[in-house]
Amino acid sequence: MKNILFICALNEEKTALTNLLGPLKHTHTLSKALQVSVEQYQHQTLTVYVSESGMGSVNAASKLAIILQHFQIDQILLIGVGGALHSSLEIGDMLVTDKVIQHDYYSSLTQGNYLMRPGDLILDEQQSHGYNPVLASTNGLFPVDKLNHSQIRIVKGIMASGSEFVGTSERKNAIHQQCQKALLVDMEACGIAVIANQSSIPFVVAKTVSDKLHADGSISQDFSQFLAYASRNAAIIAQLILDLISARNHHA
Repeated sequence: MKNILFICALNEEKTALTNLLGPLKHTHTLSKALQVSVEQYQHQTLTVYVSESGMGSVNAASKLAIILQHFQIDQILLIGVGGALHSSLEIGDMLVTDKVIQHDYYSSLTQGNYLMRPGDLILDEQQSHGYNPVLASTNGLFPVDKLNHSQIRIVKGIMASGSEFVGTSERKNAIHQQCQKALLVDMEACGIAVIANQSSIPFVVAKTVSDKLHADGSISQDFSQFLAYASRNAAIIAQLILDLISARNHHA
């Protein structure tokens, strides 16, 4: 039996998912002081845990670390919503990826700005030669590249992540160029990726576009208007992922 952990930053994201999971089996309170709790569900042969982290990589990383001290997890899935970094992405489209770049962790030197993996340090241009700042997951329980849905457009690419709500097209364009043409930006993926890799547990980020790449200043309006719709799409894909893992687990 495999144990799957879903992390959601916002209550809207978590509610959309748990509404599709069936009856709640148990709620585990791990830390009242840090507000860490985990809901437990059953999906076919899988034990499914769901936790709301709160926004930002600090919340996501710290709460994931606490959860992993209490449960043996075989696959970590961060689901929810993010901002489009490319004009081809529409509201409701979904990025599914196991590759993350932290867009606000870098060395700013006279030779230029050098993105780094969290914990690394680049002190001169020579150290940057051949360096790749991508946080990539180990092999997970399902093939990310083969995930498809008949009604929800799923794209593959890099997720940019950092401690910033990106609310202007200028900033979105800068992150897209800076982060190897990343397609989506969020605030939790880098924290999840760091802890998952340190714990040798595969991670996947599955986030729906809640705000497009606009030039008219309406990005924050998009986020407020389409959060519930985007969260629903994320939950539908999360259920599809569970079905894929269950099928592979059954035939293993």
